[in-house]
Amino acid sequence: MAKSLIILLILSCFAFAQGEIEAAKKKAEAKKAEAEDAIKYAEEIKAEKKPRACTSTCEVKWKESQRKNIAAANAIAAIKKADAEAAERAVKEAENAMLYAKEIAAKKTADSIAAARKDLEEAIAKMTPEEQAKRIADSAAAAQEELRKATAEYNPEMVFIKGSNFFSMGCTKEQGAECNEDERPAHNVTLRDFYASKYPVTQRLWEKVMGSNPSRFQGENLPVESVSWNDVQEFIKKLNAATGKKYRLLTEAEWEYAARGGGSSKGQRYAGSNNLGAVAWYGGNSGQTTRPVGEKQPNELGLYDMSGNVWEWVQNWKDSYYSSGLQNNPVGPGSGTNRVYRGGSWQDNDIYCRVSRRHGAVPDTRSSAVGFRLALDR
Repeated sequence: MAKSLIILLILSCFAFAQGEIEAAKKKAEAKKAEAEDAIKYAEEIKAEKKPRACTSTCEVKWKESQRKNIAAANAIAAIKKADAEAAERAVKEAENAMLYAKEIAAKKTADSIAAARKDLEEAIAKMTPEEQAKRIADSAAAAQEELRKATAEYNPEMVFIKGSNFFSMGCTKEQGAECNEDERPAHNVTLRDFYASKYPVTQRLWEKVMGSNPSRFQGENLPVESVSWNDVQEFIKKLNAATGKKYRLLTEAEWEYAARGGGSSKGQRYAGSNNLGAVAWYGGNSGQTTRPVGEKQPNELGLYDMSGNVWEWVQNWKDSYYSSGLQNNPVGPGSGTNRVYRGGSWQDNDIYCRVSRRHGAVPDTRSSAVGFRLALDR
């Protein structure tokens, strides 16, 4: 432990010294600039011409004044130049000293690490097999915790959703007379357990992963939008590489089951209520813009903004109508023209925000009304 502390102390001292050198460099550069200005001013003084209408008495006084001004300007320039050169020498000397100290410290650090490794090996050799196994387990747990901390900002908050032996998907009676043909027929679906993100993916997370923000309406806690289905696949690929997890889009059946409230569903028209304004930002209350996620009431599962704010891309290709009969974890057709998005948006009226409403677009479509939500297998 003491050796580790010494190493950390050495490294922190180097960091401090490097900061001091950088500050000294900036001061030296400022002094050099001052010297250059002073030399330039002295040259300007020398180049000054006597006034045109100048008597002999005037000329004598002007020459005396000019002589004094030139002498003063040259003196100031010389002082500034000497000051700048001294500052530059000091920086070089400090840098040379830093290099020498690093050479010595590197040897000491390497010796300390080697000694610490030897002490550890000797300690492990004296342990019983049970003690060794516990140490390995503790080390693995510590490594896992460090990984969790390092990737925490990349992992959205997820909600566990218990699967269903069957739920009724599509144009169920509470959806009223506004159902389109592609919402028919209502049919039963079986789903395995899964996780869904508590909120639509925000601009904060998108920018963290992708390094840019394509959204029309800017704000780190606003849902990301103006992203195509293809863009989302690239985001998921990078997010999975950063976290070691296997995030994906929800299937259309998973999305509707989650929006309806899963096993806790109260059979409501929108995601969490029959009163759209309580759970959604839509054309009637949004002010024609997206809004920060999570400001409206959640649905029965604790999911926010599944109706309104932004449409959400799902995994499926879009078909013209559903197949009848019980379906087990359906993923939709194997190919198609349009990918599905669900839920309605900030610019839509109430019928578009119903939990069974379906829409789709070609996978490279970008719209300020379309974002997405993530899923994760159990």
